[in-house]
Amino acid sequence: MLRLKQYLDLQEAIDATKFEGNLLKAMGASDSSVGSYNKDATGEALAADIVSKMKKENINISNPKRSSGSAAKGTLSDIYKDFGVKSTEAKADISFGGNGVSVKAKAGAQLLSAQGPEAAAIIQYLVTNDTNAKKLAGDLAKQIPNAIKSAFDPKNYYAGRAGESGIAQKGTTYPTELAFRADNIKNKIGLPKGDLTQDQKDKITTAKKELTANDKKLTVLIKDSDATDYVEGAKKFGISEDISRRMKKMFNNSVFREAVILEAMSGNGKFTNKEAQATHVLGWGTDGSYSYQTVEQAAKNVSGYNFRVSDRGSKSSSSIKKMGDMSQLPGELTGRGGSFRIDILPSNLQESLDTDTKNYIDEMANKIGENHRAYLTENLEYTQELLLQEGLWDKISGGIKNVKDKIMSGINLLVDKIKSFVSKIGKWMMKMVKNTGYYLMAFNMKPKLNFKLKV
Repeated sequence: MLRLKQYLDLQEAIDATKFEGNLLKAMGASDSSVGSYNKDATGEALAADIVSKMKKENINISNPKRSSGSAAKGTLSDIYKDFGVKSTEAKADISFGGNGVSVKAKAGAQLLSAQGPEAAAIIQYLVTNDTNAKKLAGDLAKQIPNAIKSAFDPKNYYAGRAGESGIAQKGTTYPTELAFRADNIKNKIGLPKGDLTQDQKDKITTAKKELTANDKKLTVLIKDSDATDYVEGAKKFGISEDISRRMKKMFNNSVFREAVILEAMSGNGKFTNKEAQATHVLGWGTDGSYSYQTVEQAAKNVSGYNFRVSDRGSKSSSSIKKMGDMSQLPGELTGRGGSFRIDILPSNLQESLDTDTKNYIDEMANKIGENHRAYLTENLEYTQELLLQEGLWDKISGGIKNVKDKIMSGINLLVDKIKSFVSKIGKWMMKMVKNTGYYLMAFNMKPKLNFKLKV
């Protein structure tokens, strides 16, 4: 138990994004190339340990520098621009030895979080340039990317996501939560700051469960499952039966999934300039372990990635309140639509848990994290207070001057920590349950076994 606590404390102490700067610093990068980094001894010592091991393995770490953030030099390809993609954030976080390198924490990270336009552009790039993808898409190659973009659009996404209850029918619960709070303040029912009553909380919880269940009907289109309701689910999101069956065939194909992972990781089709593309992946662990491989090698472990669809979250409370009667506002006005996400599953647990169990725990961790994101995003004053109370405000990039942007960066930090914590605890407990000996040892249990022999 002590080892687990020490491990989690170390995870908590190191900001994964800033750790890129620690690695660069340990590699001897100039101050102007390092950017933000963890300034505590723990982060610096860990980076020094990893870089030392890389040197012993004769890995070329010459000319280390930043590639992402303010240093991003991404030039979008025509395919991505035609689908309306705006972000030019580089896939390479840092570069050294002449390679663009994506840096990932081995404990688990998100490979991709794409809105409708980018998700569609990825598929369009593949059905245009990848032989296997072309074959799988067949005569629907043009329709499939557009169907994905359309399904993630707020109008279709929240209509398809709607549930049974009056709240869930809007496709999102946040406007109703705001309406409840406003009514509570107006009616002076005695709750501070318009907090929800237990009855209101129960209604919201029920609605959220309905919406989560309907998210799965779109997620099933891009997961390697045998669910039989995917066609009906797809229709709710505006996807025809022919297209949904073809999509199912594509995403059930491991070679196609590998191609999606490779594009999401490398940005080969997204950027026309090499500086923004990632050619290698550097994975690091808090125990000083590391892995360094090409993106092609990293993409081959298809079972190590979780494909899913989730809500991008609500718009700000101030913008929703300006729209009118919050209790009547539909999701297409108040939400930001759907997103296609690929999570990298923790490699150190992959061998001890079966894929279904890992995916389930990761999905639950992501749902819990995204629920927290939605709440924190719409309660910025509370979020800022929370960041200050928890001593996290100073951990947010000092280069961000706008307070709201800094809070949003803080929300990302909080949500990542929530997801990581829930996933680690869930998988650790499952390992204990599946191995009785370790379970008994961890909890210092010394059972007495009695046997009776019947003669």
